[in-house]
Amino acid sequence: MITIKKILVPTDFSDLSVPAVGYAISLAKKNAAEVTVLHVFPTKAMQEYFSERYVTDGLVTATGVRRQPSFDSIIEKKKWILNNFLQQNVGPKVLKGVKINSLVRFGKAVKEIVAAAKEEQSDLIVMTSRGSNLARLFGGTVTDRIARRAPCPVLSIQPSAEVRTEEDRRVPIAFIDKWAA
Repeated sequence: MITIKKILVPTDFSDLSVPAVGYAISLAKKNAAEVTVLHVFPTKAMQEYFSERYVTDGLVTATGVRRQPSFDSIIEKKKWILNNFLQQNVGPKVLKGVKINSLVRFGKAVKEIVAAAKEEQSDLIVMTSRGSNLARLFGGTVTDRIARRAPCPVLSIQPSAEVRTEEDRRVPIAFIDKWAA
């Protein structure tokens, strides 16, 4: 028998990532598992974040004296944004009864998602696939690359997929507003 105790769900805070989070929470409730919601902050964005406030020689810009934010403060801010995203898009009722961990990492998405799955000892990665056939032709989508490198199975949810509700109805996953407990 396969046991699922830890589920990793990467999100970029887009509406397309919400169904994957909801689906992972539903699976977690059925399997008494915990969910780790991961946001990877791209290294390039991090460099831009710091370069907006500082010139290359380390002097403060003319816009005013500011303390350089620490990585810890940035991580805490991103975790707050991540938790706020979950509250607004999934809802507190659905989140109740499931252990949700927030994880923020810096770097390249594929590498960091695979590394997080290994470190967290995830049993499953649940994510929304949004790649085109053209992307698959030229090396694959992010989801494809993660599936090839992941230490565990990857459940790819298509934005056009349908799911069966507890009322035994099939509905498009994109239109599910409330994820049943």
